[in-house]
Amino acid sequence: MNLRPTRKNVLVAQIARKTTTDSGIIIDNAKSVMDNETARVVAIGNEVTMVNVGDELLVQWEKGQVVTVDGEQRVIISEDYIIAVLNQ
Repeated sequence: MNLRPTRKNVLVAQIARKTTTDSGIIIDNAKSVMDNETARVVAIGNEVTMVNVGDELLVQWEKGQVVTVDGEQRVIISEDYIIAVLNQ
């Protein structure tokens, strides 16, 4: 399925969070979506000005709409609910 957000909306994918340390120690409570606000931009609407496809972001997950695209969960969120763009 090809999904393109409209207006000031952004389609993001959650960036997988490390659940173990380099030495193999399991990080407790590492699976909560609310603990990890990091996302990567997958697609943008035609009025989006702050981010580009591929940017890494901090977002307010609770403000987004969860959708399934090609069997993967993604979130559509307004540009207004992007907290920050992470420097690469």
